[in-house]
Amino acid sequence: MTIDAGTALAAIAAANDVDTLEKALQDASFIDATPGDDRQKYRAGKAKLRKLKTEQAAKGGAASATAKPAEKSPHAKESYDASEFGSLVEKYEKLNWRIISKPGGATVKPDEFYTLYGYHMQALQGDNATERPMWAEKGGLDFEGRARWDAWAALKGTPEAKAKLEFVRLYYEFPVKSLYSDTRA
Repeated sequence: MTIDAGTALAAIAAANDVDTLEKALQDASFIDATPGDDRQKYRAGKAKLRKLKTEQAAKGGAASATAKPAEKSPHAKESYDASEFGSLVEKYEKLNWRIISKPGGATVKPDEFYTLYGYHMQALQGDNATERPMWAEKGGLDFEGRARWDAWAALKGTPEAKAKLEFVRLYYEFPVKSLYSDTRA
């Protein structure tokens, strides 16, 4: 059965799931050989398929991540007390965090550090009202400052008590792989 370009493109446009779109693209593969608007629409359909597959993989990854428990910290507890906040704030920055290299020789710490920082600042100062940093003192992007700012800004509206409790929970629960040597005790 031979189909014309208009029918093939209509099938691509109507497809909303991976299987249907793959079939429509397969049936319309002849369009890729001829330049013009039809070929651009065909290629847009291929891009749509890649996006759908990426979303499907992400959902599948999230499902497998929920099925497979994340690496549990040996320091995790049954319950947490926000009264530990003050003593843990003094300790978290002094931990032996792994260093991640960025372009231009800049370095940052793992995401867990910045999340802790965000809860720390939210608990002490409330919502972030500062301007997002752009440039480092020695030139180049300020990856460290931006990561700290982003982590804090993401917690906008979080009450002080909740920020303190989440800080304490995260301090004990973040994975050991974020540190060179785990000195949390």
